[in-house]
Amino acid sequence: MTYTATIRQRGQLTIPDQVREMLGWLQTGAVVGIEADKDEVRIKPKIISRKQTDWDKIWRTIKLTRSFKSQGGDIPASQFIIEDRQRH
Repeated sequence: MTYTATIRQRGQLTIPDQVREMLGWLQTGAVVGIEADKDEVRIKPKIISRKQTDWDKIWRTIKLTRSFKSQGGDIPASQFIIEDRQRH
């Protein structure tokens, strides 16, 4: 089936409701890939791979950072930073 839409001043194109409903992946916030040649434009779903977050590594790094002592060795570095920020 063919649908008609108008490209607006800033290049914006509203995809008709019927097309969006027919294509379940074409929803608000969807990331799409656009392929174009001289006579045709194709819109396809774009799969974005999300890198897995290694929370164990993050927490190990936080614990390590919190374990550092100030140069005098009397207070943790994090406490030194807090006090230093309050002085400025």
